[in-house]
Amino acid sequence: MRLFLALWPGPGVRAQLHEWAVSAHSECGGRVLRAQTLHLTLAFLDEVDPARLPVLLALMQRTPLEPFTLTFDHLGYWSDRKIVWAGAPGVPDQLVATRNTLLSQWRATGARVVTQSFRPHVSLLRHARRAPSDLHPPPLIWHCDGYVLVHSVRTPRGPHYRLLAEHHSGESGGQRGGQPDVFFETSAEKSAMPATQYGIVG
Repeated sequence: MRLFLALWPGPGVRAQLHEWAVSAHSECGGRVLRAQTLHLTLAFLDEVDPARLPVLLALMQRTPLEPFTLTFDHLGYWSDRKIVWAGAPGVPDQLVATRNTLLSQWRATGARVVTQSFRPHVSLLRHARRAPSDLHPPPLIWHCDGYVLVHSVRTPRGPHYRLLAEHHSGESGGQRGGQPDVFFETSAEKSAMPATQYGIVG
Protein backbone atom coordinates (compact mmCIF):
# COMPACT_ATOMS: atom_id res chain seq x y z
CA MET A 1 0.00 0.00 0.00
CA ARG A 2 1.35 3.40 -1.00
CA LEU A 3 0.55 5.63 1.99
CA PHE A 4 1.03 9.20 3.11
CA LEU A 5 0.01 11.39 6.06
CA ALA A 6 -1.54 14.74 5.22
CA LEU A 7 -3.47 17.79 6.31
CA TRP A 8 -6.81 17.84 4.48
CA PRO A 9 -8.54 21.23 4.18
CA GLY A 10 -12.20 21.90 4.88
CA PRO A 11 -14.60 23.14 2.18
CA GLY A 12 -13.82 26.86 2.51
CA VAL A 13 -10.04 26.57 2.31
CA ARG A 14 -10.34 23.91 -0.38
CA ALA A 15 -12.53 26.17 -2.54
CA GLN A 16 -10.12 29.10 -2.22
CA LEU A 17 -7.09 26.99 -3.09
CA HIS A 18 -8.93 25.64 -6.10
CA GLU A 19 -9.72 29.19 -7.22
CA TRP A 20 -6.01 29.93 -7.09
CA ALA A 21 -5.33 26.81 -9.17
CA VAL A 22 -7.91 27.73 -11.82
CA SER A 23 -6.61 31.30 -12.00
CA ALA A 24 -3.00 30.14 -12.37
CA HIS A 25 -3.99 27.58 -14.99
CA SER A 26 -5.26 30.27 -17.37
CA GLU A 27 -1.74 31.68 -17.47
CA CYS A 28 0.51 28.70 -16.77
CA GLY A 29 -1.30 25.84 -18.49
CA GLY A 30 -0.80 22.35 -17.15
CA ARG A 31 -3.33 20.25 -15.27
CA VAL A 32 -5.47 21.48 -12.39
CA LEU A 33 -5.62 19.28 -9.32
CA ARG A 34 -9.18 18.48 -8.28
CA ALA A 35 -10.51 20.53 -5.37
CA GLN A 36 -11.47 17.37 -3.45
CA THR A 37 -7.90 16.08 -3.48
CA LEU A 38 -6.00 19.24 -2.51
CA HIS A 39 -3.88 18.55 0.55
CA LEU A 40 -0.64 19.32 2.37
CA THR A 41 1.59 16.24 2.62
CA LEU A 42 2.83 15.76 6.18
CA ALA A 43 4.96 12.69 5.43
CA PHE A 44 5.21 10.25 2.55
CA LEU A 45 5.47 6.69 3.89
CA ASP A 46 5.97 4.98 0.52
CA GLU A 47 4.99 1.31 0.23
CA VAL A 48 3.66 -0.20 3.46
CA ASP A 49 2.81 -3.87 3.97
CA PRO A 50 -0.97 -4.05 4.63
CA ALA A 51 -0.22 -6.36 7.55
CA ARG A 52 1.52 -3.43 9.28
CA LEU A 53 -1.41 -1.06 8.90
CA PRO A 54 -2.72 -1.76 12.47
CA VAL A 55 0.67 -0.69 13.83
CA LEU A 56 0.48 2.58 11.94
CA LEU A 57 -3.11 3.22 13.02
CA ALA A 58 -2.18 2.63 16.67
CA LEU A 59 0.71 5.07 16.31
CA MET A 60 -1.64 7.70 14.88
CA GLN A 61 -4.15 7.16 17.67
CA ARG A 62 -1.61 8.10 20.32
CA THR A 63 -0.15 11.05 18.37
CA PRO A 64 -2.44 14.09 18.32
CA LEU A 65 -1.78 17.31 16.45
CA GLU A 66 -2.13 20.44 18.56
CA PRO A 67 -4.33 22.92 16.67
CA PHE A 68 -2.56 25.71 14.80
CA THR A 69 -3.07 28.17 11.96
CA LEU A 70 -1.37 28.26 8.58
CA THR A 71 -1.41 31.40 6.45
CA PHE A 72 -0.90 30.79 2.74
CA ASP A 73 0.33 33.99 1.16
CA HIS A 74 2.41 33.09 -1.89
CA LEU A 75 2.62 30.85 -4.94
CA GLY A 76 5.71 29.13 -6.22
CA TYR A 77 6.90 27.10 -9.19
CA TRP A 78 9.25 24.15 -9.36
CA SER A 79 10.56 24.22 -12.90
CA ASP A 80 12.13 20.77 -12.70
CA ARG A 81 8.82 19.18 -11.66
CA LYS A 82 6.61 21.73 -13.44
CA ILE A 83 4.42 22.18 -10.36
CA VAL A 84 2.70 25.38 -9.25
CA TRP A 85 2.10 25.36 -5.51
CA ALA A 86 0.77 27.47 -2.63
CA GLY A 87 3.00 28.05 0.37
CA ALA A 88 3.10 29.53 3.87
CA PRO A 89 5.90 31.76 5.18
CA GLY A 90 6.55 29.68 8.28
CA VAL A 91 6.10 26.20 9.74
CA PRO A 92 4.26 26.03 13.09
CA ASP A 93 6.14 24.23 15.86
CA GLN A 94 3.12 22.01 16.50
CA LEU A 95 3.23 20.70 12.95
CA VAL A 96 6.96 19.97 13.03
CA ALA A 97 6.69 18.27 16.43
CA THR A 98 3.85 15.98 15.36
CA ARG A 99 5.58 15.10 12.10
CA ASN A 100 8.84 14.29 13.87
CA THR A 101 7.04 12.17 16.47
CA LEU A 102 5.13 10.20 13.85
CA LEU A 103 8.23 9.48 11.77
CA SER A 104 10.47 8.59 14.72
CA GLN A 105 7.86 6.24 16.20
CA TRP A 106 7.20 4.66 12.81
CA ARG A 107 10.95 4.12 12.37
CA ALA A 108 11.12 2.58 15.85
CA THR A 109 8.68 -0.13 14.74
CA GLY A 110 11.22 -1.25 12.14
CA ALA A 111 9.71 0.61 9.23
CA ARG A 112 11.95 2.15 6.59
CA VAL A 113 11.70 5.93 6.75
CA VAL A 114 13.28 7.88 3.93
CA THR A 115 14.86 11.16 5.03
CA GLN A 116 12.61 13.91 3.69
CA SER A 117 12.95 17.66 3.67
CA PHE A 118 9.77 19.29 4.88
CA ARG A 119 8.53 22.21 2.81
CA PRO A 120 4.82 22.58 3.61
CA HIS A 121 2.90 23.38 0.44
CA VAL A 122 -0.25 22.50 -1.49
CA SER A 123 0.28 21.52 -5.13
CA LEU A 124 -2.17 23.31 -7.43
CA LEU A 125 -1.02 22.54 -10.99
CA ARG A 126 1.03 19.78 -12.58
CA HIS A 127 2.81 19.99 -15.96
CA ALA A 128 2.68 23.79 -15.79
CA ARG A 129 4.66 25.68 -18.45
CA ARG A 130 5.74 28.58 -16.26
CA ALA A 131 5.35 30.36 -12.94
CA PRO A 132 2.35 32.64 -12.35
CA SER A 133 3.08 36.34 -12.79
CA ASP A 134 1.20 37.15 -9.57
CA LEU A 135 2.96 35.22 -6.80
CA HIS A 136 1.23 36.97 -3.90
CA PRO A 137 -2.54 36.41 -3.75
CA PRO A 138 -4.52 37.70 -0.74
CA PRO A 139 -3.62 35.68 2.39
CA LEU A 140 -5.60 32.52 3.03
CA ILE A 141 -6.06 31.34 6.62
CA TRP A 142 -6.26 27.61 7.33
CA HIS A 143 -7.13 26.51 10.87
CA CYS A 144 -5.80 22.96 11.31
CA ASP A 145 -6.72 20.57 14.11
CA GLY A 146 -5.89 17.16 12.71
CA TYR A 147 -4.39 14.99 10.02
CA VAL A 148 -5.31 11.97 7.92
CA LEU A 149 -3.81 8.76 6.56
CA VAL A 150 -4.32 8.30 2.83
CA HIS A 151 -3.87 5.34 0.49
CA SER A 152 -2.67 6.44 -2.95
CA VAL A 153 -3.21 4.08 -5.87
CA ARG A 154 -1.53 4.81 -9.19
CA THR A 155 -3.84 4.60 -12.19
CA PRO A 156 -3.59 5.72 -15.84
CA ARG A 157 -5.86 8.66 -14.95
CA GLY A 158 -3.74 9.81 -12.04
CA PRO A 159 -3.58 8.97 -8.33
CA HIS A 160 -6.67 7.50 -6.70
CA TYR A 161 -6.93 8.56 -3.04
CA ARG A 162 -8.68 6.68 -0.25
CA LEU A 163 -8.95 8.09 3.26
CA LEU A 164 -8.05 5.38 5.80
CA ALA A 165 -8.02 7.21 9.14
CA GLU A 166 -8.36 10.64 10.75
CA HIS A 167 -7.14 12.14 14.01
CA HIS A 168 -8.69 15.43 15.11
CA SER A 169 -7.50 17.19 18.25
CA GLY A 170 -9.30 19.47 20.66
CA GLU A 171 -8.60 23.19 20.80
CA SER A 172 -7.46 23.11 24.42
CA GLY A 173 -6.20 20.32 26.57
CA GLY A 174 -7.40 17.65 24.21
CA GLN A 175 -10.93 19.03 24.14
CA ARG A 176 -12.96 20.46 21.27
CA GLY A 177 -16.36 21.85 22.10
CA GLY A 178 -16.41 19.74 25.26
CA GLN A 179 -15.59 16.58 23.31
CA PRO A 180 -12.34 14.57 23.57
CA ASP A 181 -9.85 14.16 20.75
CA VAL A 182 -11.28 12.07 17.94
CA PHE A 183 -9.55 9.25 16.08
CA PHE A 184 -11.33 6.94 13.72
CA GLU A 185 -10.65 4.57 10.88
CA THR A 186 -12.65 5.21 7.73
CA SER A 187 -14.29 2.37 5.85
CA ALA A 188 -14.87 2.56 2.12
CA GLU A 189 -18.55 3.19 2.81
CA LYS A 190 -17.86 6.10 5.19
CA SER A 191 -14.89 7.69 3.47
CA ALA A 192 -15.09 11.46 3.05
CA MET A 193 -13.71 10.93 -0.46
CA PRO A 194 -15.73 9.39 -3.28
CA ALA A 195 -14.90 5.78 -4.16
CA THR A 196 -13.23 7.10 -7.31
CA GLN A 197 -11.29 10.28 -6.60
CA TYR A 198 -8.49 11.23 -8.93
CA GLY A 199 -5.97 13.94 -8.24
CA ILE A 200 -6.07 15.73 -11.57
CA VAL A 201 -8.57 17.03 -14.05
CA GLY A 202 -8.45 14.66 -17.01
